[in-house]
Amino acid sequence: MATGDKLIIPAQAAGFYSLFGHIEKGSGDTLNLPEGMLNIGGNTKGYLLEPATDWDPVANSDGSFAALAMGDDVYLYAVQHASGIAQWVASKNSTVPTGYTADNSRKVGGFHYGRVRPLADAYSAGASLPVQIVPNSCWDLRHRPKCDPTGMVEVIPGRLWCDIYLASEDGTAWPNTVPVSRYDAVPLSGTEGYSRLDYSRLVRNAGKRLPGYSEFLAFAYGVPQGAVGGSSRINTGQHGPYGFECVSCLNVDQPSGNLYQQSSHYYDRDTGTVWNNDLNTGKDSAHDHGQWYGGQFRTAFLGGYWTIGAVAGARCVSLYYTPWFVTSSVGVRAVCDSL
Repeated sequence: MATGDKLIIPAQAAGFYSLFGHIEKGSGDTLNLPEGMLNIGGNTKGYLLEPATDWDPVANSDGSFAALAMGDDVYLYAVQHASGIAQWVASKNSTVPTGYTADNSRKVGGFHYGRVRPLADAYSAGASLPVQIVPNSCWDLRHRPKCDPTGMVEVIPGRLWCDIYLASEDGTAWPNTVPVSRYDAVPLSGTEGYSRLDYSRLVRNAGKRLPGYSEFLAFAYGVPQGAVGGSSRINTGQHGPYGFECVSCLNVDQPSGNLYQQSSHYYDRDTGTVWNNDLNTGKDSAHDHGQWYGGQFRTAFLGGYWTIGAVAGARCVSLYYTPWFVTSSVGVRAVCDSL
């Protein structure tokens, strides 16, 4: 090595990051943070990250929140510091923390604050569930789904993440509507004009996909059967009509009993031999979409809905209905593969 040669230190390269471990829930409402190094702000802006145990996001907030509340999505940022050691900051802002810019901060991870059903309380309708940092909602640059991880939980380690809440609309007009997983929101359904066939396009807009029945069995595990009453869909996170807290042991909200959830399963119950013109429904009903050939084209709906609350539950599935109707009883919850 000659005088004047330059050393390329990895974190000096724009976009670089390396974390030695994952962001995880600590004791109480705290986090255990990994050490690492990352670039914040472009070439030559390399910083070290120090680990922390039982790190308090409230005490280290940017001022965007003074306490954690039910339904909060909180983001963790690494911000530049003159020492060369980046500082951890928690924020409810999803782009940059208050007081910083995209040039001197970098989003590193996050978590959701919500209801948690311990495995010991599986299927217990009488359990009072704690509200806390949801352990399997913690994500970081290395440990996350391929899509935006906001409002999601990991249901198969290293393989699959699932929306905590039934999907609601982000306010963008169709066909670019992005479904979001958000607390205390009106879950979308045919009430907004969606055909069951629209949901594949919808979840695609969020970089996600429809779940299969076996994946539903995983994320709905532990939710009690039934509901004491309800006359229509209710907001996400609201459990009054159930008579119990409708959360699974993987901390998925309302996996049953509010709206049917569209699955990825489609099939034909009969060996018919005719073409059928039923597919021009929903948001794009003004367009021709082709026809289907067969006898009884059906789809699988997951979890049950309010009218059949007594039979709703962790393995509830309906195999009767056609996929093209526009009805108020069917919503959607999306899943995404791990990064």
